Amino acid sequence: MTPNAIAEHFDITRQSISKHLRILSECDLLAQKHEGREIFYELKIDKMKEIDVWLDQFRKIMQQQFQQLDEVLITLKNKKK
Repeated sequence: MTPNAIAEHFDITRQSISKHLRILSECDLLAQKHEGREIFYELKIDKMKEIDVWLDQFRKIMQQQFQQLDEVLITLKNKKK
């Protein structure tokens, strides 16, 4: 998609979209294709999958912590009854 096409889907300025696209490109998460004066951006799915795998370890930790918190809250609630 072009930056203008992307911007149509968000309630932020075109400049903000360009800044985000630049950062994502610098992180090698987007591929750029030049066609005439237009630049088309495409998400690099493989790179996003790498990030998802990396984040998954933290996701599991957070799920465990929330589960423990739920158990504590249930115990406290039952004590009040």
